[in-house]
Amino acid sequence: MMKSQYLATEASPSPDSLDHAVEEYRRRLYFQPLPLFNPEGLRDRIERLSMFVQWIFLALALSNLPYDSSSAKEADLIHSHARSARDMVLELAMRGTAQLEISQALCLLALGDILGTHPTLFDHYNTNPASEGRPALALMTIGAASRLELVRGAGYSESPHSPQGDASLRCYWSVFILEKGFAPRFTLLSQTHTKPEYPRSAREPSPPAYLGDEEYAPDLESIRDDLRTDPGITSHAVRAVSFCGDVISYLHALHIGKADNPADTNSNFYQLTNTLYDLESRLGHIHFVRNVGFSERTPEEFERHREYWAPWLLFQITAHATQGLLNHPFIHLVTLRRANRPSQPRLFLQQTVDQAMFHSAWVARLVQTCIDRGLMVYDPLIGDLVAATATIPWLFQYARDAKVSETSKENYRKCIEFLESMPDPSPRSIHKREILHQLQTMSSQAQDNNMISFQPSKIWQLIDSDIMDAVAPRPTTDGTQGSQSDASKTTVSVQTTFVHPVGERRTDQRQTSLGDSMTADIYEGLEQYSLDSIFSQPMFIDHAWLHV
Repeated sequence: MMKSQYLATEASPSPDSLDHAVEEYRRRLYFQPLPLFNPEGLRDRIERLSMFVQWIFLALALSNLPYDSSSAKEADLIHSHARSARDMVLELAMRGTAQLEISQALCLLALGDILGTHPTLFDHYNTNPASEGRPALALMTIGAASRLELVRGAGYSESPHSPQGDASLRCYWSVFILEKGFAPRFTLLSQTHTKPEYPRSAREPSPPAYLGDEEYAPDLESIRDDLRTDPGITSHAVRAVSFCGDVISYLHALHIGKADNPADTNSNFYQLTNTLYDLESRLGHIHFVRNVGFSERTPEEFERHREYWAPWLLFQITAHATQGLLNHPFIHLVTLRRANRPSQPRLFLQQTVDQAMFHSAWVARLVQTCIDRGLMVYDPLIGDLVAATATIPWLFQYARDAKVSETSKENYRKCIEFLESMPDPSPRSIHKREILHQLQTMSSQAQDNNMISFQPSKIWQLIDSDIMDAVAPRPTTDGTQGSQSDASKTTVSVQTTFVHPVGERRTDQRQTSLGDSMTADIYEGLEQYSLDSIFSQPMFIDHAWLHV
C-alpha cells in the first residue's frame, strides 16, 4: 500500500503550476493565518520538498481558482496525486513519523479542511460534503500535527537565521496557531514550558512621507521615544492569536456555566487582562497604526509588502476583537447576571461597556480601511473574529443614547460589508453570516423603549466558536445555573451609562453660551470613555481618536 502511494507521487508538477501556486500562496495563504512557508525564495525551495508536500501544496494554493479547458486536465492531475499524498501523510502521521515535511503537510491539510477548499481532494473522506469545512478532519489533523511537533522537538535549538531552522520554527508556530485559533479548548503546544524562537519577520515598509508632518497631542509618545528592540511583527501576531485562544476558552467556560466574578482581582477576567497588558507592552511603536500609515497605503503597496501587512492586520484585528469580546455587554449584562453572580460595581460595568464600544469600533475602522484601500483579506480567523465582534455593535444599536445607536448601526454595517467582501467564503463563514442576518431580522422589531428580545444561543454561536462545535453537539444547558437553552429568549434593555457623566445637565446646557456649549459637547464625548477606560487603552491604538 505504502509503495503504491509513493509511486503515485513520483510524477512532478509542471513548472507553470508551481509558479502559479507560489504566487497564489503568497497572495491568499501566507500568514492568513499560518506563516508556514516564507514566500521569499519559496519557488526554489518548494521543488526540493518531497512530492507529497508539493502535491498537497498545489491542491491548496490553486483551490477555488477558475479552470479553462486547457487547465482542467492539469487540475485533475493535481487532485489525483494530492489524494494519494494525503493518504500517505495520514498513515505516516499515525505511525508517529515525526519529520518536518509530515508536519508541514498536516498544516496544509488542516487549513484546507477549515477553509472547505478543493472538495475533489477530500470528498471521499467526507460523508457530509455540506458540513462546515470538514471540521472533524481538521480537528484530527491538528491533533496529529501537535503531537508530532512534541515528538519532533519542534526546533527548540533551531535558529531562525538558517533556512532549515526558519522552516522548522514556522512549522511549529503554524501548528500552534491552528490549535489556538481554531481548537483552543484542545491545545498541547501552549502547555509546554519551553518554546522555541519565533521565525524571522518581514521588514516594516517605509512610512509614508506625510507621517513626518503629522501632529498629535504634545505628550503623545512618538516613534523616536521608543528605545526598545522590537522582536518583529511575526512574534506579535502569534502572541495575539494565543491570547485570542485564551479569550475564546474563557467565553466557553462562561457558556457552560463556569462563571466567576470578573471584578475580583483573582478572576480569570483579570488574569486575561494582565496577559493583554503584557501583549501591549512588547509592541514597538513602529507597528502603531499612526506610524505605518495603514489608511494611506495603495493596493500596490499592500501587495508589494504583503509579508508584513498580513501578520500586521492579523495582530491588529485579533488584539482589538479579543478585547471587545472580553468586555462584551452580552457577557457582563446578560450572562453573568443570569448566573446569579453578585452585582458588578458600576465603575467596572462602565469600563467594560466603554472598552467593548471602543475596540469594536476599531475593528470596524480597520475592516473598512481594508475595503476602501483595496486590501483583499482571505484569513478565516479574521473572518471569525469580525463576525464575533459584529455582535457588539449589533447590540449597541438599540442603546438609548442616539449617538451610540447610530454609530453602532454604522459599525455593524461595516463588519457585514467586510464579511461579504471576503473572497471564496468557506461554509463556516457563510454560516456565520447567516446567523448575523438572523439576529438582525429577529431584533428588527425592537420596542421603542429599547427593549430587545433575542436568542442567546445565536450570540454564543458567534463568540464561542471553534471547529469542535461543528464536530460534537453543544452541551445541553437546560437546568445549568446561568445558562440558557438554545430555544430560549432573553429580553434586554441596552444600557451604556452606569456612572454619572461629567458634563452639565442637558437643561443647563441649553442655557449656556456658544462657547460653553462647545465645552459641554467635549465632555459629552468623554461620557462614553471613563478615565479608567482611557488610561487603560493599549498603546498600539491610534491615540488621535482620543482627541476631542
